Formats: sequence, C-alpha cells, structure tokens
Amino acid sequence: MILPLFARELTERAARRRTYATRAVFGAVLYAVFLITVYRTIEKAGGEGNSFAVLGTGRQLYERLVGFLCWSVLLFQPALMAGGITYEKERESLSLLMLTGMSPGKILVEKFLAGLLPMASLLLLALPLGAITMSYGGVSVPLLFAGIGVVFAALLHAGALAILCSAWCRTTTGAILAAYVGIVVVQFAPVVAASASQFFAEEGAETPGWALAIWPPAAFERVLNFQNAASTSAAQPTEMLRATLQSCNLLLGTALIFLLLGRLCIERRAMTPVVAQRGARRVARKLGRIGLWWRRMWPLRRDLPGDEPVAWRESGRGILGGRVRFAKLTIGLSLATLFLCVGLFMIHPRTDGPARIQILAMVTGTIAVLVLVTRSIGSLLDERTNQTLDILLTTRLGAGAILKEKVDALTRYRVLFWLLLAIVFAAQGWAEFSYVRANMTAQGLAQFWLCGTLAATIYPSLIIWLSMFIALWLRSKARAVACAVCVVAVWFVAPLVILDFSYIDRHASNSALWFSLISPLGILDANANDLLAHFSTDAMRAGRTITTTGSPGSPVAFNFGFYSVLTVLLRWLCLALAERWLRTFRR
Repeated sequence: MILPLFARELTERAARRRTYATRAVFGAVLYAVFLITVYRTIEKAGGEGNSFAVLGTGRQLYERLVGFLCWSVLLFQPALMAGGITYEKERESLSLLMLTGMSPGKILVEKFLAGLLPMASLLLLALPLGAITMSYGGVSVPLLFAGIGVVFAALLHAGALAILCSAWCRTTTGAILAAYVGIVVVQFAPVVAASASQFFAEEGAETPGWALAIWPPAAFERVLNFQNAASTSAAQPTEMLRATLQSCNLLLGTALIFLLLGRLCIERRAMTPVVAQRGARRVARKLGRIGLWWRRMWPLRRDLPGDEPVAWRESGRGILGGRVRFAKLTIGLSLATLFLCVGLFMIHPRTDGPARIQILAMVTGTIAVLVLVTRSIGSLLDERTNQTLDILLTTRLGAGAILKEKVDALTRYRVLFWLLLAIVFAAQGWAEFSYVRANMTAQGLAQFWLCGTLAATIYPSLIIWLSMFIALWLRSKARAVACAVCVVAVWFVAPLVILDFSYIDRHASNSALWFSLISPLGILDANANDLLAHFSTDAMRAGRTITTTGSPGSPVAFNFGFYSVLTVLLRWLCLALAERWLRTFRR
C-alpha cells in the first residue's frame, strides 16, 4: 500500500460514531444559517412579492458563505488535526512507526492529508449552497472556484499550523491549546504590527493592506475587488486563478513553512518525555531573582494537607503551583497586560483605542477559556491516565468531595484571569469615557466596569463546572477537551452569528438584544456598544415606534442571575453524579 498510515487513519475515523454526528450537526448549522441569510437578503432587497428584485444578490450570499466557511476552518480544523501525531506519542507508537521504514516526512504528510479530509468532508456540504447562490445571479463559475480556492488555502494554512503543534507538543491537550493560540497570534500579529506602525503615522492614517493579508475573508474580498476592477475580457478563468493565487500567496506560503518546521520537529521531539520541563516553567524559573524580595517579605510556609488533601496536592502542580511562582506570574502578566493596553490606547487615532482593547479582551478571554477547560478536564482525567483514581476512591473522601477539592484547586487560575480581564475592562471603559462616549457620566463608567467585573467573576466558574461535567461524561481526555472547546465556542459565538445573519442591524432591534443574551458574550457586546439602556421599546403609537431608555440594570441582573443559577445547577449535577460516574472509570 502506498499510503498505509493514511488508510489506517481514515479507517479509524470511519469507525467512530462522532464522525457522522459531527457532520450532521455541522450541516444542520450551516444550512440553518444560510436559510436565515437568504431570507434576510431577500427582505433587504425588497424581494417579497417581486422575484426580479432579488436578481444579483447571489454575490452577497456567496461572500457571506465563504466567510462562514473560513471561520469554520479556523475554529474546527485545529481541534480535528492537532491530535494526529501526539496521539501516537501518548500511545508510544511513534517510534514503532519510524522503525517500519517510513520516513518522518512521510509520516507527517500522511497525517496531514488524513487530518484534512474530515474538515474537507464538512466543507463539501456547502457545494449545493454555492449552486443556490449562482441561481440568484452575480456569481460566475470562475468566482465560484475562486471562493473554493480561498477556503482550501485557509484549510491548508490552519491544518499545517495544527500539524506543526502536534509534532512539537507531547500531549494532545497541549497541541490543541498551542494550535488555537498559534491561530490567534498568526492572524492578529500583522494587525498589531500595523497598529504599532500607525503610532508614528499621522492622525487618521488608514490601516495598510498587508495587515489583513493573511486573513482568509479579506483574501476573498481582494478577489471580489479584482473582479470589480477587471473588464469583461480580463476576468477570464486564468485571470481569476492568478488573482486567487495572489490573494492567497501568504496563506499558502505560511502553510509550506509550517510543514517544513513540522518535518524538523517530528523527529527531534519524537522521544521527548512527558515530564520534560515546559517553556513557561523554564521562563518562570529564570525570573526567580525578581521574586527574591517577595520571599523575604512573605516567607514560604510548609503547609500540610490538613482537611483538603486533594486541593493541597493539586495546588502544588502546574505552572501556578507554588505561592512565589503564582505571585511572580501574576505580577508579570498584569504589568504586561497594563502596558499593552496603554500602548494600544496611545496609537493614533485615540478614538479607536476601545476597539483595539476590546480585541485584546477577546484574545485574553479565549486564552482563559482554553486554559480553564484543559486544566479542569486534565485535573480529573489525568488521575485515570496515571492510574491513581482507584487510590483516591479508596480514601475516606467521597467522589463528590474529591471533585469539589479539584475545582477549589483551580482558584489561582480564576484569580489570575480575573485580574487580567479586570485590567483590560478598566482600560476599555476609561478609553470609552475619555474619547468615544461624550455623554458618558461617572455612573455610566461604573456600570461599564461592573458589567465586566461580573462577567470575569461568574463565567470562569461556569466554564469550570461545564468542563467537569463533560469530563465525567466522556472520560477520554482528548475527546473531552475537544468536546468542551466546541461546546463553549458554539454556545458563545453561534447565537451572535445567527443574529447577525437574521437581522439587518441586530443592535437596533429590541428582540435581537434579548436573544443575544443566549450567548454569555451578548451582555458584554451590549456593554461595549452602549446598549444596556436600549433593551426595552414601546409598542406602535400613532404609527411610530418610541424607544425608551430602560434601566441598564435589568439586562445585567437577568443575564448574570441566569448564568449564576446555571452554574449552581451544573455544580449540583456534577457533585450528585460524581459518585456513580467516577466509580465506573475502573470498568
């Protein structure tokens, strides 16, 4: 067989039920979003009762379809591919594969191709939708293939980065985290560099085009601009192909670089032991002299387990284990976040400071979600991998008490991310108060800060208990992490995306504002756009709709009250089912 590892991967994926469940769920979401988009586009074009009014809207539909597919690739491809090589490392079978005569490059390529097919099979579900957009007019065959080329380039880019992280990391969890962090860094690094260059530019300088050169939806937008500027004779298939390759050259170039780096890493990192020091720990150890004064003011105390032995045992693990290490990292990350907020705020124009800091808040929140999910699931399921769960269950502690202490041991992570998010929200609120919202009073600033503080306080507990519930249910660490990340991503992002497609301007609709609270990010989006007082509208009176300034506290109280109750419910459910589900781990 020419590609034996590729065939084995496809056979294993075909035997898993979740492969078909994932396709069904993705297809249902894709077709639902597309139908809503078509309905809103027809309504906006005035096509109700007039069939000719919707002609030419297919291009707008196709542009949104390509954007949705690019987002899907960036969100799901790292989770689908990052475990390809680390799965072999965890089973200690990668060295056996190398003994078969297969070169490291061949192993990497076959794993890469096998990881591309699952996402490609999901993207094939969009082909009928592309044909539908052609029926509405405005989409030619060259443009159809140009969109397919952009999505395929995004697939290669995200897959190559994920396989590089899989070749470098030792565990699947670390590879998934590294892949998502890498996607965020690679996509936003040009934007940050462009913002830094604007600091020395004149007031009101435009963002350079290279800032979005690696962003897939922007690549398709450049193809559309080429078609608009080209004449009929120039917009031939060969010209469209050349324009597509020029728009995606950076995506394809970075994919090739990632594959070459993966080839260098797969052989050098194949035998890396699990207990090897991670980069973050080495950096923390090198910064030990900075915390020397802290030890003198706050001497180390040799605590004993006391009444919480599991929490004491868990708190000594990880990068935030020791008290001094936790203090050094907290101070260092807090100062770095503060300086970054000040730097983003000082870049011209100052009125764009809140938008830049909001992007920083999104990146920080994404990292917090990934860390809390992986640490929560890992603290429980690592006991099964290390075969220490049976020992814990033979102690006098019940399964519920063990689970509760493991959650308590994550308090330092909650405190760290609460402090980082509090700094970001404080900087964003001050930037809004100083340069954007002219009518913002001190009370409005306090409301802005209160909403962000409540979100940083309540949402981490919700994510931790949700992750614990999924860990109790699925029992496999890689599967639980992937499922938890997908659930959180869909829950947080999908409602806002659907509302964007369903409403022409969801910020101007009272019902859309309330529906946005289905996502935990809905209240933060309303807070950032100064919409907390616009959640109520009066009925039609004398042919007019009168918008009232409702109380900002109503949506805030409803949102955080609901998610607090949901957190308590998840906690009760996990503690109630812990005894039965943890005992079945041994079977």
